[in-house]
Amino acid sequence: MSVRELITAIQRHLALLVSVMLLVIGVAQLITMLQPTMYESKASVFVSVSQQAQRLDQVYQGTLFSQQQVRSYAGLVTTPKVTIPVIRELGLRMRPDMLAKRLKVDVPADTVLMNIAVRDSDPVMAARIVNSVTHHLIAAVAEVEAPLPGRAPTVRIQVVRPGSQPSAPSSPKPVLNTLVGIVLGALAGVLAGMLKEALDTRIDATSDAGLASGLPVLGEIVYDRAARKRTLVHDTDPLGLRAEGFRKLRTNLRFTNVDRPPRTIVVSSPLEGDGKSSVALNLAFSLAEDGARVVIVDADLRRPTIASSLGLVEEIGLTSVLSGQASMADVMQRAERSCAIDVLASGPVPPNPSELLGTQKMQFLLEELQADADYVIIDSPPLLPVTDAAVIAPGSDGVLLVVRAGRTKRDELREAVESVDAVSGVTLGVIVNMATKGKRDRYRYYGGTVGYRRDEKKPRLEDVDPISPANGTAPTRTPVG
Repeated sequence: MSVRELITAIQRHLALLVSVMLLVIGVAQLITMLQPTMYESKASVFVSVSQQAQRLDQVYQGTLFSQQQVRSYAGLVTTPKVTIPVIRELGLRMRPDMLAKRLKVDVPADTVLMNIAVRDSDPVMAARIVNSVTHHLIAAVAEVEAPLPGRAPTVRIQVVRPGSQPSAPSSPKPVLNTLVGIVLGALAGVLAGMLKEALDTRIDATSDAGLASGLPVLGEIVYDRAARKRTLVHDTDPLGLRAEGFRKLRTNLRFTNVDRPPRTIVVSSPLEGDGKSSVALNLAFSLAEDGARVVIVDADLRRPTIASSLGLVEEIGLTSVLSGQASMADVMQRAERSCAIDVLASGPVPPNPSELLGTQKMQFLLEELQADADYVIIDSPPLLPVTDAAVIAPGSDGVLLVVRAGRTKRDELREAVESVDAVSGVTLGVIVNMATKGKRDRYRYYGGTVGYRRDEKKPRLEDVDPISPANGTAPTRTPVG
């Protein structure tokens, strides 16, 4: 994972990171509250050779000897030879091994010092215990290192810093625990975000769709709660972000192949529920809004929705023409909003949709529609459950794949692209549907115009489109039928 991908993952899972961090900090605070208050008293002793040194080499040898002995005496501190007399002197109610666990001995490197620390819940008792330990350590060393009769002791131990009563507890340490909790929480949050990013293969952003499919993302349609009841953007907010997304899709679609722009377009999706019918319908109206002659064909013969969304007759349509029961002129319907499009509904649901869509008659029908319209938009079933869209794809100029943000998985998108490639079809690009607004809300809409945040009067791309009707290049065709 690159640095940019890591930053993107952190931003995407920021709520998870903060939650994990707060949880770890809470655990650290809980541990702090449950820890008993302990005080630590320290004492230091100095180990030296007692015999008088006359020469420099004797001093050096004596220092080396003291350094070797002090390590041995450090182990003597926690033995019963020291702990038992301390317990008897102070009347402690604990076993020698329990007292030994409270003792901490430290010997700094290349020194003859020994630091002894004692932890206790009572600061006064902590000081008394450490002083008693040093006293009985000196006695134990004197007994162990007892010289021969008539000779002075070889080693001498002196207390250079007696234990004093601590003024503040040594544990718990709320500030330190909180800082550790913040650091560990941040690391745990980042790891949790990276793990979720690795395990969650859903497409959440435009970059995800592009990386997963290797195709250009031609449009990003934001989520609009009102679209649940009203499919067309003209019925909700014709100047909103969702409508602007379809205008951008219209513009990007024209530049997919400048020399030969796609005119017959299949709109499909990997799975059901990605919103491909809504995208197909709004794309058709967006193209017609720019002066083009558009025909939308409901080729989803399993669950048709186009006619019902427009309030048109569903009982006659594509299957009626393919079965020879009616001509195309008889079943073509017209839907009008701010502009008009021709609609070829699905007609009666057949028992064999794939076979019907793969007939030569279906190809002839598409060619006839292409001859009389600027754009033919075909709403087809999802690619992964059934083969209907793959059957139609070779006879079109390309397929638009609609994915749903936060739901469609990367593997599903790749498999859908492979399904089109397997029949020698062309995938024009991907449309990310139901995307969250986030930072995409760059425009303010008021008074029927688009205003920039800095009030910069800049023309929209549609206003200078070289193939728009305003420039006199859009073809004019006779209505079908």
